[in-house]
Formats: sequence, structure tokens, C-alpha cells
Amino acid sequence: MLDWFKNLGKDYPEFWRNYLIQQEIPSVRKVALHIETTGINPVKDKILSIGAISIENNQIMIENSLEIDLDKSKKTDAKQLTYEEVQAIESLINFIGNATLIGHRIHYDIEIINQYLSRLQSGRIKNNSLDVEVMQSRILDQTSKKYSLEELLVFYKIKNPEIHTSGNLAYNVALLFLKMRNKLGL
Repeated sequence: MLDWFKNLGKDYPEFWRNYLIQQEIPSVRKVALHIETTGINPVKDKILSIGAISIENNQIMIENSLEIDLDKSKKTDAKQLTYEEVQAIESLINFIGNATLIGHRIHYDIEIINQYLSRLQSGRIKNNSLDVEVMQSRILDQTSKKYSLEELLVFYKIKNPEIHTSGNLAYNVALLFLKMRNKLGL
């Protein structure tokens, strides 16, 4: 129960110590997450933008959202983080807290966050997660089919945003989750 206690002696950054403490408290809050990156290799690629929005009591809380665009011109090699990247990751960790993370291919988003956290001498994300692609596979009982985010939006009659920002796409992931949850009994 007090797993965070054994980590207190470690020299983690303050934002990470606060995060670990929050993990001991159960949460019903969910956060829809969308991260744009320079590629699909979490070890070498960089985050370009982050969008996250809270879902509480089965409602999307627009006023409780996070959108960060990183300056592409300040990118360095994968081993060094810019001040802006450090601030973005700290803001994201503070925002998600102990919420369940929801996304499209969410494990990739979590893995790239973990790569950044590793460079910040922190641990790995401990949040529960739900993937809308996996949810769709279970709804249709088709485990071998892959669904792009665009296919899911069309299937559930959600308008694809004209301007593709991480914030807009996180909002659409939240809409997808709300439409899917009842079908799975969540």
C-alpha cells in the first residue's frame, strides 16, 4: 500500500515524488491523451505536441485540459532535453496525476513519456490505461484488425477536426471513449 514510501529516499525530482504519492489514491478521473512525435521510435524520436483532457463523471471537462506545442527549432539530440521539454513533461505528469490514461495506441504514448522520464532521472508511468483501438477490437470481437484513429472517428460518426492539434485529437479520443464505454460495460 505504501510503495511510494520506499521511493522517498531516492533523489527523484519533486514533480515525480508528488506523482508517486498520488498513485496510492484511487481515482475515477480519466485523461484522454494524444501526443504527436517526430516518428514511431520512442527511444530516438521527440515529442512535438501534447494534448490531454479530463473526463470526470462521464463528461469531458474542456476547462480541465492541457495543450503544449514544443518549438521544433530547439530540438537537440535524443539524449539532451531542452528546458521547454522538461517543463512539458513536468506539466503533463502534474496534469495526469493518478488518472486512467485513454488514447489511441496509448502504449506508444506512455513509452515515449517513459523515455523522457528516464532522462529526468524519474521512474516509469504507473497509471492504468485504456486504448480505444483495443476497445473497438473487443466491441467487434476482431482482435487481429487494426483501426486507425480516423477509421474509429468515422465508425462512431465523430467529425475529424479540420485543424489537427493534439488538443483537438485528445478531445476526439475522449468522445470515442464515452461512446465505447457503455458497449463494454465500463
